[in-house]
Amino acid sequence: MTSPQGPFDDNPLVPRRKLHDEARFDITAMIDLVFMMNIFFLVTTVTAALAEIDLPAARHCAPADRDTSIVFTILAGPDRGPGELSIDEGPQGLSLADVDAHEPKIRAAVETAVRSNKNTVLIKAEKNVRLKDVSRVGAIAVAVPGTELKLAVFEKE
Repeated sequence: MTSPQGPFDDNPLVPRRKLHDEARFDITAMIDLVFMMNIFFLVTTVTAALAEIDLPAARHCAPADRDTSIVFTILAGPDRGPGELSIDEGPQGLSLADVDAHEPKIRAAVETAVRSNKNTVLIKAEKNVRLKDVSRVGAIAVAVPGTELKLAVFEKE
């Protein structure tokens, strides 16, 4: 039976199914998971990168003459805190919590050493001493004209 509109019936006896169903799923949870993973990897990567710096081992070394050197010994503090500084292996242990307070003592010791022909500043530091402490002491010591800086690292047994 044909209708006046054509051979297709708008109201068939058996309804036709669509040829394909549209696949739909909610990706909100997956997007949340991806963002959480990105944050996790960013945080752990940054923290791991800042945790330690591996400095290269020295390849060419020259011994420092102790007769022409003033020696600063820096011992590591507990839990990587500020260390202690000894000048010419003296008994005083100056705390490096505030290096600026000890700047006059460091500068006076270097100036005295330069006057007695000790032009080399030798900084001996334990392996666990913060690089910031070594850098600050070295900067104060080398500010005196006519000095040369040398560093040594030793492991505490």
